[in-house]
Formats: sequence, C-alpha cells, structure tokens
Amino acid sequence: MNSVGIILQLEEIYNSMGYVLVFLGSLIETSPVGFMIPGGLIVATGGFFSYGNNLSLVGIVISGWLGMLITFLLAYFLGRKTGLSLAKKFHQEYFFRQATILLEKHGATILTTSLLANLTRFWVAYVAGSQNYNLIKFIFYASVASLTWNSLLVIIGFLAGAERQNLEIGLARLGIISWLLFFVAIGTISWKIRREFKQINKK
Repeated sequence: MNSVGIILQLEEIYNSMGYVLVFLGSLIETSPVGFMIPGGLIVATGGFFSYGNNLSLVGIVISGWLGMLITFLLAYFLGRKTGLSLAKKFHQEYFFRQATILLEKHGATILTTSLLANLTRFWVAYVAGSQNYNLIKFIFYASVASLTWNSLLVIIGFLAGAERQNLEIGLARLGIISWLLFFVAIGTISWKIRREFKQINKK
C-alpha cells in the first residue's frame, strides 16, 4: 500500500474513534511506560485529521488534555499512598531522585515546566504527591502543563493538515523515500524536544 493509501486508512480510523485514540495516547505516553508508544504523534495526528473532517479541533485538544491530566492525578495519588516503592518497582529511582531535586529546589516555578518533560513528568507528579504538595495548586499546574503540551501538538498537526494536498502529492512522488524522511524528521524533532527540556530542568 502506498503512503497516500495509509493516510486514508488512518483518516477512517480517526474519524470513527479519534477522540479515544488521542485520549489513550496522551494518557499512556505520560505514564512510566510511555516510551513504548508515540503518544505525541498520536495526538498530533488527531490535529492533522481535524482539518476538514468531522473531528473537532477543540475536542482533540480536550481529549489529549484529559488523558495527560488523569495520568498526572493518578501519579500524584500513587505518590501519596506508596512513596518510593513504585519507583523501585519500575527501576526508575534515578528519575524519582531527579524529580525530587527539581521540586525541592524550584517548587512551583519548575513544577509546570517539569510536567512537560517526557522522562520526568510522571515522577514529578508522583513526588509532589509523596511530599503532600497542595492538591489544588498541583491540579492547577498539571492542568496548565497538560493543556499547553497537547495544544502545541494538536496545532502542529492541524497546520500540517492544512497542507495535506501538497503533502500527499509529495508522498506519492517520493514513495518509500518519504517514509525514511518521515521517521528521520520525527526522530530529530523528538530528540530536540527532549534535549530542550533537559536543559530547562538543569536550570
């Protein structure tokens, strides 16, 4: 099957269950096993197919926002109940310690930006719960971080959707090369985003 055919199949899937896919993608990506699925790509694809389709742009944003926020809240309450034990179970004591240092040094200032960082955000929420951080404040910062992250991804996807016709023409001409370029681009973007957030967390 060619690239355009795959896009059309994905469009059918998103038209039928796009909100659920985006919700689950965002929810799972925020968890400790989030590296196993391209949650950000799933969310951005929802934005892509919201252009010119029955999917609502706002609905996609809300779906992604709720998925991430629920994971943050689960992490917070798990932290309150279990402390360090969950981090040990997942062999992620390093990220737990990093999150603890960030929260102790920078408090509310770093909480929102840390919740955006892919590798530490679950553990920042978990540590906040283990240290009995104010729940109302946590919900506020977690909501802002979730909304910001998902809005960014969805808007990027939506803008790409606006250029869909040109994209499909290019994919049809390039064939298999288009897939190689696609994966290189996604890998580069992912690497740059993680690098930027690591720099932020070091400050």
